[in-house]
Amino acid sequence: DFVVAKNSHQKATFKKYRPRGMNEQGAQVFELVPLNEDYPTMRSDIEQLRIIGTMVEHRKKYRRKA
Repeated sequence: DFVVAKNSHQKATFKKYRPRGMNEQGAQVFELVPLNEDYPTMRSDIEQLRIIGTMVEHRKKYRRKA
């Protein structure tokens, strides 16, 4: 799934959600993987991340070649 999340600096980001299991306290650990490899992967066990919403639909518009 693709999600919008906020980090501890209250900045929003759009990334692919990837669950990674549970930590010692029983909380789910997940990664947010960027679509562009130039940006870092974020992990919920390293920094505070809050999921704001999930993507419902993705459309890609193509131009017709003349």
